Amino acid sequence: MKIVTRMNSSHRSIAVISLLGLSLLFAGCNSTGHHERKGAVAGAATGAVLGAIIGKQSNEEGEGAAVGAVAGALIGREMGRAKDRADYDVGRARNAEVYDATRVDYGAMMTEAEKDSVRARAGKERIDDWGYYLTSDEKRRLIDRAEQGVGL
Repeated sequence: MKIVTRMNSSHRSIAVISLLGLSLLFAGCNSTGHHERKGAVAGAATGAVLGAIIGKQSNEEGEGAAVGAVAGALIGREMGRAKDRADYDVGRARNAEVYDATRVDYGAMMTEAEKDSVRARAGKERIDDWGYYLTSDEKRRLIDRAEQGVGL
């Protein structure tokens, strides 16, 4: 506490603003995206430089730098957050399921007795991908039967 009492009011306000800015910066980076963190850091650095330049005109470089760092961090974080959201939206669209023309629906070619046999062998009541549980001989037999139009 002795350090705080030795400071004049100008230095105390710089220290308080700096601590506030750092706490906002680190609290904002707790669980954020990549661009949001980078934006906050870059904004704080840019804001500190610009704040010091502006503050020099009124002989308050320290206060200007501190205020500029806080404002820059907040602005940079919001700009980074927007970029993270845009990347997330693009990523979700990219992961959409795509129709695969080479995929065979073996379940549509099987009789109920064949399905029951595969279910018993797999130990599952519901099977979504029949090809996963069929042997290569069973797959070939089903495709040959479908090509000949037998049993359909």
